[in-house]
Amino acid sequence: MALNNIMRAASLSVSLLLFGCGEQADPMYRSSPELFPYQQESFQEYVIETRSWLVQHREFHGKGQKLELDAVSPFEITPQHPNGKGVLLVHGLGDSPFSFSDIAPKLAEQGYLVRVILLPGHGSRPADLMLPTLSDWNSIVAHNVELMRNEVSSLWLGGFSTGTNLVTTYAATNQNVEGLILFSPAFVSRDPLVRFASVASYFVDWADKDKEQNYSRYDSLAMNGAALYHESTIEVVEALKANPLTIPAILMMSETDELIASKGVYKLFKRYMRNPSNQIIWYGERQFKDDRFVQFTMDRPDLYIRGSSHIAPLYSESNPLYGKGGVMRQCGTLLSESEVGEVECPELNNVWHSAWGFLFKEDKISARLSWNPYFNETMTRVFEVMDSVAPNYLEKK
Repeated sequence: MALNNIMRAASLSVSLLLFGCGEQADPMYRSSPELFPYQQESFQEYVIETRSWLVQHREFHGKGQKLELDAVSPFEITPQHPNGKGVLLVHGLGDSPFSFSDIAPKLAEQGYLVRVILLPGHGSRPADLMLPTLSDWNSIVAHNVELMRNEVSSLWLGGFSTGTNLVTTYAATNQNVEGLILFSPAFVSRDPLVRFASVASYFVDWADKDKEQNYSRYDSLAMNGAALYHESTIEVVEALKANPLTIPAILMMSETDELIASKGVYKLFKRYMRNPSNQIIWYGERQFKDDRFVQFTMDRPDLYIRGSSHIAPLYSESNPLYGKGGVMRQCGTLLSESEVGEVECPELNNVWHSAWGFLFKEDKISARLSWNPYFNETMTRVFEVMDSVAPNYLEKK
């Protein structure tokens, strides 16, 4: 998801309603004339044409055009030793293909052809999230599934956050993918007010408006983006209820995820994801009586970690933006019982880490955990599930 705190995305407070719908002077907050085209005949054409479109329409952050384009553009990794299989990855709301900058190479090392798409409305400027519909997002997923299936013997779908909703809906309504890899699945929001985002989008343009500092994702969120996320939660739950999944799936969940109702997601997993090889990796202290449950404790005083966050499962400790020494390190302090204020991160190593919004009173400054202390162990588990598909699985379908 795009926000550090999506709970604000659907808050219909007076201040939000007074925020206004008018066109802003800053081009970050004016949308492009149209979405980039995404129905090319090949993935290679899609990458080339998307990068060309971004050169013309992206509002750059001044970090260097190539660096920024590489972060937000769709990409492909061809394995040195192909196993004939493929993985298509889909990022979350407000994010970009950079979300898989650590994961995609690991999959390719195992022999998988890996492709990461850019959802319409992303990668250019925050106001472009006013342009797409949920149909646009579903269509680009379906189109790239069809392109990729022509080149591999079997195909896995992976996603982060809102991207998990899209790929799970596709898998539940089609019979042509072999399994799912889901990082922080966003089936159920923590905030009940998000259901009002669709209505609010008719009256206000912005759910949240911040200074744009992160060249890999949006810091602001157009209300239409929040509305599309909510629509995707409805769609994925309906799809799972109508077509419970029998294909393998592995889910990575943070117990203290500040955006997603982790327990609600687990209930859907338990009821509608029925393959015996499934696993749910749980970063936290809660235990479930489920043979498919794998717990990684986040009570790690040796690492100054007290809890995990929404984005943490994605990144290794060495990630240049979100790793332990990453430039997008995010720190905060409690302003009240329910409000966290962002502050400059100290250079000290003994700052406690947890989810944003779960900071502790006794800590004057805490940091959002943005990397996975179990990254390698997580990927090992992912490969175990992927390898669990029997060689004759395709013949049985």
